[in-house]
Amino acid sequence: MTRSIALFLLLGACADPYGDAKAVDTIEAWDKFLAANPTGSDKMKAESRLEQLLVERAEASKTVADYDAVLKRFPDSRRKKDMLAGRANAAFAVAEAASTTEGWKLFLDENPEADGALRKRAKAMVDVAAFSATLAIGEPRVVEVNLANDPAGAKDGWGISADVTNNGTVALEYASLELVFRDSAGAKLKATNYPIAAETGPGGMPIEEALTKPLAPGETRTWTYSTGEVPEGWLDGRKVSLALIAARPAAATP
Repeated sequence: MTRSIALFLLLGACADPYGDAKAVDTIEAWDKFLAANPTGSDKMKAESRLEQLLVERAEASKTVADYDAVLKRFPDSRRKKDMLAGRANAAFAVAEAASTTEGWKLFLDENPEADGALRKRAKAMVDVAAFSATLAIGEPRVVEVNLANDPAGAKDGWGISADVTNNGTVALEYASLELVFRDSAGAKLKATNYPIAAETGPGGMPIEEALTKPLAPGETRTWTYSTGEVPEGWLDGRKVSLALIAARPAAATP
């Protein structure tokens, strides 16, 4: 036996694929180890570690793709319930960002085990998305105001307003906008809702008489909201956004 062959055999005998994967300890390293060693005494330990790393990645990124990676690779994972819940929340955020009828329907189709409240909200948003396509919300205006509407009073709050036009063919007897306060980078800080058309205000409180009538096709109405409490970090950029959050068409007249 030549010296080179002896050395090759010695190195082969000392090889430790499991130890190598453990030393690197990444998803890719464990994937590679399991692909090359589908059986053996180390398989269960390797799969357990791979599952843990995939779960940790999903919990850190909170993306649909990473939750799906866990559920696809380990369909009977001991963390399956958490992964399904996380996936549903991530998918809801995607649908919310797109705000389309198709997006909400896709969420409902792909997340049958989502929390009941989440699915109920998604079902409502299917109709809202349809109305959003025909409801034009103008650029929000942000100004300092006196909360008591005293022209001579000190500015002790903030007023946000926007012009809203119903470009659809049906009147909306109820329509509510979500106001989102954002930091200077655009990240969401706080959200609240207030109607542009409703019989009463939030919690059954009285509302401006002009808002109690349905928002008719072609009508433009000004949405206003004032508050003395804004989230920390908002004053740096004073950014806000508005979106339709709920809507109901007026009943057709006989």
